[in-house]
Amino acid sequence: MNKPINARPAPVADWVDLETLYQDPFPIYKRLRREGGVHWVPCVNRYLITSYDAVITTEHDQATYSANEKDSLQIRAMGHSMLRRDDPEHYRERRQWQTVFKPNAVKNVWTQTFHDKGREQLARFIDKGPGADLIWDFAAPFAAECLKSLLGLYNASAEDLQRWSQTLIDATGNYGDDPEVWAAGRRSFDEVDVALDEMLAWHLHHRDHSLISSLLSSPEEQMPLEKIRANIKMSIGGGLNEPRDALGVAAWAMLTHPDQRRAVERDPSLWPTVFDETIRWVAPIGLYSRQTTKRTVLAGVELPEGARLGICILSANRDESIWDRPDAFDIHREVKPHLAFSKGTHVCLGARAARAEIADVALPLLFNHLNGLELHPDRAPTIGGWVFRGMLSLPVIWHDVRPLEGSGVSMSVRGQVGSAAESEATPHVAIVGAGPAGCFTAKEIQRRMPGAHIDLFDRLPVPYGLLRYGVAGDHQGTKAVARQFDRLFDSPKVRFIGNTTIGQHVTVDDLRASYDAVVLASGVHADRRLEIPGDALARVYGAGCITRRLNGHPDETETPRLGRHVAIIGQGNVAIDVLRLLSIRAADLEGSDIDDAVHGALTREIDTLHIIGRSSAQQARFDPVMIRELSRFSGIEHRLHGVNPDSAPEGKDARLDALRTLPGVGRVEVEEAPRMTVEWWFEAVPERIDGQTRVEGVVLYHHEETVALAVDAVITAIGFVPDPADAISSALSELPAASETGRVEAGLYLAGWRRRGARGTIPDQRTDARALAGVIGADIAAGEVRCQRDGLVPHSGATDIDGWRRIDHLERMQPPLGRVRTKLATLEALLAAARDESLVVEYDAQRTTDGGDRLGDLTISILFGTESGNAELVAEELEYSLDGRCAVSVADLADTDPPSLDPERFYLIVCSTYGDGEVPSGARGFYEALRDDAPDLAGIRFASLGLGDSSYAKTYSRGSERLTEALIACGATQIGEYGRHDASGALAASDVALDWAEGVLALVASEAKLPA
Repeated sequence: MNKPINARPAPVADWVDLETLYQDPFPIYKRLRREGGVHWVPCVNRYLITSYDAVITTEHDQATYSANEKDSLQIRAMGHSMLRRDDPEHYRERRQWQTVFKPNAVKNVWTQTFHDKGREQLARFIDKGPGADLIWDFAAPFAAECLKSLLGLYNASAEDLQRWSQTLIDATGNYGDDPEVWAAGRRSFDEVDVALDEMLAWHLHHRDHSLISSLLSSPEEQMPLEKIRANIKMSIGGGLNEPRDALGVAAWAMLTHPDQRRAVERDPSLWPTVFDETIRWVAPIGLYSRQTTKRTVLAGVELPEGARLGICILSANRDESIWDRPDAFDIHREVKPHLAFSKGTHVCLGARAARAEIADVALPLLFNHLNGLELHPDRAPTIGGWVFRGMLSLPVIWHDVRPLEGSGVSMSVRGQVGSAAESEATPHVAIVGAGPAGCFTAKEIQRRMPGAHIDLFDRLPVPYGLLRYGVAGDHQGTKAVARQFDRLFDSPKVRFIGNTTIGQHVTVDDLRASYDAVVLASGVHADRRLEIPGDALARVYGAGCITRRLNGHPDETETPRLGRHVAIIGQGNVAIDVLRLLSIRAADLEGSDIDDAVHGALTREIDTLHIIGRSSAQQARFDPVMIRELSRFSGIEHRLHGVNPDSAPEGKDARLDALRTLPGVGRVEVEEAPRMTVEWWFEAVPERIDGQTRVEGVVLYHHEETVALAVDAVITAIGFVPDPADAISSALSELPAASETGRVEAGLYLAGWRRRGARGTIPDQRTDARALAGVIGADIAAGEVRCQRDGLVPHSGATDIDGWRRIDHLERMQPPLGRVRTKLATLEALLAAARDESLVVEYDAQRTTDGGDRLGDLTISILFGTESGNAELVAEELEYSLDGRCAVSVADLADTDPPSLDPERFYLIVCSTYGDGEVPSGARGFYEALRDDAPDLAGIRFASLGLGDSSYAKTYSRGSERLTEALIACGATQIGEYGRHDASGALAASDVALDWAEGVLALVASEAKLPA
C-alpha cells in the first residue's frame, strides 16, 4: 500500500492510565476524539479507536479489521467464540444460535418468560424492603434467571451464573494482566464446562425452546462441542452483564431525570426509547477488539499489519460530531444510529431479547409497582468500568407497593398494547387529515384502544392525502400502502368525513368541544421559497404545484407552461421525482395513474433540464435507487458538473455508483440520438433569478465562479412549510408550542409534518403514530382526557367512505391503455361520483382472520441472502404472515441457482448488506452466476427488499441493490419499488418488510392474471 500524503504516525497517548479509565473514561475519550480519534495507548498495549466515523469504518471492512484477533483476551477467557471470527465462519455459528432470538420466539415465548421471572424477582426485591440495592438485589438475579431460561442451563443457580459471567467478563477485559483475574476466570471456565456437559445430556431427552435444545435439534449441522462451549461462555458473559448494566443505568437515569421520568409515566410506550438512549449514553459493552490484516490508514493515521485495536463504543456513542449535547441523557433527542449493539456482521444477535427483557418488562415493573421509588438519601450510587461499564451499586427506597397481581399492567410489545385503563377506554377522537400520518395514527389508536371512535376529517372528498396526490404517479408500489388504510374503515367505529374544511365547515374549537381528543395531521403543503432576488417572477413554480398537477389534484387545474430550458433547484427525492416525470416519455409511465394529456402539455417543449444542488454529490439528499431508475430511460443524455464520478471505487459510494450509471456519464452511452439533456450541478448556490416579468435565467455560484444559465422556468424543490393563513395554523398560533411528543396540551396533539415539519418518509409516520397513540392513551389513563364527548354529526355536504369507494370504482372502471386508473381531477367530478348511488361497488376484500387479503392461487417463494442472519429472520416473518393467504416457501439464495427460478412463482427477495457495499456472502454465488453467466430470466417476476444501515451513508444497502440490478439485467421483471429497512432507525425490520410485501402483493394481485 502506498502511504497517502496525509497519513501520519499514530499519536501516543501515554498520559492515559487504567485507573482513570475505570473511574470515568469520558473526559479521556473526549480529548482523544478531539486529537483525531486514533491513538496508540501504551497502558492497554493497543490502538484505541474513539471517533464515531473511525469506529464505523472498522465495521465497514471486516477483511481489513478482523474480529479474529491473535492472542485475543476473549479467546483466552472464554474460548474461540463466534464474536472472534469473521465470515463465513462467523455466520455458520451465528446461524445455529439465532433460532431462539427470532422475532416470533422473543414475542411469543421469551417475553412471557421475562414477565414471569421479573415478577418473581420483584417480589423478592420488595421483601428486602427499602434500602435494597437495585443492581444486586434485582437487576443481576433477574438477568441471570432470564439467561438461565434462554440457554436451558437449568442446573446452574442465579448465583452461579452471576459469578461465571462476572469473572469471564473480567478476564476478557484484563488489560492489566492481573493473575488473580485470570485464575478466577479459569475456575468459571471449567465450572461452565461441567454444567454444560450435564445439560447437553439432559436436553437430548427433554427438548424445549432453549438454546441448548435448539443446538441439538439439527444433528446434521450440529456445532462441534468445543465451539458450543466457547459460545455458551460468550453468551453467559454478554447475556447477563449487558442487560444487568443497561437496566441499572436506565433506572439511575430515570431516578436522576425527573422530568423525563414523568414523561415516561405519562406515556409508557417511551420505555423502548429510554432503553436506546440509555445504551447510547452508557454503552454496556464499552470496548471490543479488532486486528488489522494489512497495513492501512484509519482517520488519517497509519496502522501496521497486525495492529491490535480497541474499538471504543463508549466514546463513539458520545461523539460531538453526531449528537448535540452527547453527554446528556435525553429521551427526546433526535434518533440517530448508536453503536451499542455493534454494526455490520457482528450486530448483536440478542438485541430483540434485551429490549423485551428491559424495556417491555423490567423497567415498567419497577416503576409501575414501587410507588415513590427514589435514590437512597444516605447511600450514593456508584458506577465504573470502561471495557464494560455499569452501575456498581444503586441503593433505593420507596414509599409503598402496588400489588403485583391484578395491577392492570399488561404486556407491551413495541408499544402496541396499552394499560388496562386504555384498553377499556372509549374516547371519541377527531383526526384532521386522512393522509398517511392521520391514517397511521388512527390505526395505532385503534390497536391501543379498541373501543375508540375515530373520525378522520379531510378537506378533499377523498382520503389518503400524500399517497394519492404527493407520491409520484409512477410509483404505484408506494401508493399501495393505501390498501392497509382501506381496512381501517372496515370498522364501524372509524368514519371518513371528507369535503370538510377546517375554518369553514367546522372550527378547531368546535372539534375540541365535541371530541375527547383532537389530532391535527393535515400536513404542510406550501412550497418553501428560495428567498433570492427574482423568486417571485412568473414561471417560478414549486415542486408541489407540479406533482399535484401530475397527480390530478383538484386544486391544480391549470397546466404550467415550462418552455424549453427548465431549472430544478434542489436535489432531494422530490426534486428527482420532478426530474424523472419531466424527462421520461409517456410510454415509460405504463402502470401509473398519470394523465397523458397533462404530462404531454408539461413536457412537450423541454429539451434541457438543469438540476441544481448546494451539496457535493457524495452528500446529496437523493436516494441512489432513484438515480438508477433514471438510467433506464432512453434518449436522455446526462452531464455532471462539479463531481468526478470515479473518485471512489465501485461499491464504496452509492451516490457516485448511481451517477455512473446515467447515460452520457463516463463510458455509458446514450442508446439513441438524445432528445433531452440533463445537466447536474453539484456544490452550486443559486444567487438570483433573472427576468423582467417572467423567468429568463438563473445565476449560480459554482466552484468559485459565477455561472449564468438561460432558462424559461424554475421549479423549486427545497421543502414545504405550513400556510400561515390557514385556520389550523391560526388556531395553533394562539396555543403553547407542541412538545417533542406532539402534545400541545391534554386533548390536542400534532401528527406527521404538522408535528415535525416537512421531513420524514411514510414509514416514519408509522413510527411517530405509534408513539403519539401512546401519549394520547397515557393522558386518558391519567384522567387528563375524559371519555365523555360524542363527536360531531357531519355537515350535509360531507363525503364518507362509501363515497370514496364509488370514486375509486369509477376511476378504475375503464382506464386508458397502460394506466391503472383515470383520476377525476376536479372537485365537481369527485363530488358527483361520491354521491352517485347508481354506482354499484362490489366491496368484498375477502379478509383473512388477521385482516390481510387472500391472494388466490398466487405461489410465492421468499429468497433471502444474508450476512448476519437478519434477512433470514425477516424471510421467516414474511412466511409466517403469508401462511394461509397463499402458497409460500422460504429458501436461501446460497442454495438457489438462477436457472431454477420458476416463472409460475412470484419471488420476494430479502437481502441484507452493511457498510462494505458488497453483496452479502450468502448471496454471492447467486449474484456471480447472474453477472457471469447472464441466464435468460424473462418471465421471472420479483420484488426486492434491502436490509441496510444508513449510518453507512455511502454504501447503505448497496449490496442488495446490486443483486436487484443483476436480476433486471438478465431479463427478470421487478414489481413495485425497491424496499428498504434502515437498521439504524426506530422501525423493526419485520414491520417494514410486512408493509413492503403488502404493497407489492397488492400490485401483483391487481394484475389480470395471477400465476397458477
